[in-house]
Amino acid sequence: MDTVLPDLTEEDVAALVDRFYARVRADERLGAIFSGAIKDWDAHLGVMRDFWSAALRGTDRYRGCVMSPHFGLPMKASDLDRFLELFRPTAREALPPASAERAIAVADSVIQVLRRAVQ
Repeated sequence: MDTVLPDLTEEDVAALVDRFYARVRADERLGAIFSGAIKDWDAHLGVMRDFWSAALRGTDRYRGCVMSPHFGLPMKASDLDRFLELFRPTAREALPPASAERAIAVADSVIQVLRRAVQ
C-alpha cells in the first residue's frame, strides 16, 4: 500500500475487523453468503486482522491474496455495494478520521477488482 499509518494500533485494527464482521454476519444478505463460506470465524477474523494490519500499518503479517477467496462466492454487484455500505460507517466509528479514510480507500479498491470479477 502506498500510505501506511504507523500510529494506528493493532487494537484499532482488531476493533475495525471485529465490528465490521459482526455487522456482516448480522446482515441478511451478506450474512448468508459468508456463513456458507466461512467455517471457522476465529481463523477468518485473524486473517482479516493480518490483512488490515498490512494495509494500514505496513506490517508484513498478510501474505495471501485478498481476491481469490472471494471469487467463488455467490456475490452480485449489489452485494459488493452492501459490503461498502457496512464498511464505511464502521471504519469511521472504529478508527481515527485519517485512518478511516485510508481504510475506506483500500476497501473501495478491493471492491472495484471484485466488481470486475462479478461482472
